Amino acid sequence: MGTRPHRTWFVVATATVVLLLATAREAAAYPQFQFSSGTTRCGQCHYSPSGGGLISAWGRDESADTISLGGDGALLNGLLPRSWLGLGGDVRLAAIRNDVGGPDAPEVAAFPMQLDLYGHAAVDAFSVNVTVGARGIVRADDPSASGPFAQTLGQFASREHYLMWRPSATGPYARVGRFSAPYGLRFVEHIFYVQRYTGFDLYEETYNASGGYVAENWELHVTAFAHVPSGVATVVAAAGPPENGGVVYAERRFASIAGLALQSRVGIAPDEARYQGGAVGKLWVERARLLFLGEANFIRQQIRSAGLTQNQFVSYAGATYVMRGVMAGVAYERFQTDLSVAGTGRNAYDAELNLFPRAHLEVVLFGRYQTAAAGAQAVASATASLLMLQLHYYL
Repeated sequence: MGTRPHRTWFVVATATVVLLLATAREAAAYPQFQFSSGTTRCGQCHYSPSGGGLISAWGRDESADTISLGGDGALLNGLLPRSWLGLGGDVRLAAIRNDVGGPDAPEVAAFPMQLDLYGHAAVDAFSVNVTVGARGIVRADDPSASGPFAQTLGQFASREHYLMWRPSATGPYARVGRFSAPYGLRFVEHIFYVQRYTGFDLYEETYNASGGYVAENWELHVTAFAHVPSGVATVVAAAGPPENGGVVYAERRFASIAGLALQSRVGIAPDEARYQGGAVGKLWVERARLLFLGEANFIRQQIRSAGLTQNQFVSYAGATYVMRGVMAGVAYERFQTDLSVAGTGRNAYDAELNLFPRAHLEVVLFGRYQTAAAGAQAVASATASLLMLQLHYYL
């Protein structure tokens, strides 16, 4: 029993290192802008019907008119005329202070977090959508200050590339290819538990056949997925267990201020299976300028090789103050690896400040404090902290 605190410290440190090594961003969205910006559907601002990825002309207009303090949200600040070809990009530079305890803590580093280019080419109702970017590196082989930047530029990946049929902004659609299946709250920050532990972590995008229907007040997305085979080229390599399965996400919106979604995912791997279901809630309080977001998932994990079955719980609850040019939020997260065993949970407390001084420009300050129970017999909890500053520019 005396080794449990040590093991918990190891788990916390390892998890934090993994978080920071996986620094490139998923093609995600800002769910905080649903309802708070006057836009009720995530697919209104993105080419993807479920949101995320390259923003559309509508999204670019919103970025200048309701999100940023001013400027021109068009590609390259309006230097290029609008056309049938949608282009975009994201550049994020980050500096971190990471403390997981131990003789080498805290760690301080600066690196390119995201270097992504997006393309969307449409002919009538059909379109091709591609995302190509660099895999971010915190600890490069070259210990010099330029090491992370040089090594990142040499590691490119395409996390999304798919063909889509979507005849109109509302109504039916279908797409096939690699992308993140619609599920849960898709935050820009990939370290949140509801993404890491539900099959939607960084580089866990699968190959999918997906379809659904988007209406003004509701939407339904159904996806069958297959894992990326091992041994493929780095440009399409994936992380996570080699699961095949399906995902269902259904959302109903109310009075343009609230939404409730039910979701389910089944993933079957050779030695493991995960069955999960959950709900997502969103509520915009106009008078207080507060958006409340919540997600909860129950997961039944079966590890055949070990003859082990465990029930897990992962959740997120947060409140974000949103006004033009500023977004400030706090959140609480919970992940318990086995509901039948006390002391197997971990908690995270987050605070984030986003500033949008002009269209295309964002400054982010993000802080996280994490605790992990050291076991039922322990008298203390292991802790870790992360402080991150980002400079984000989108084309």
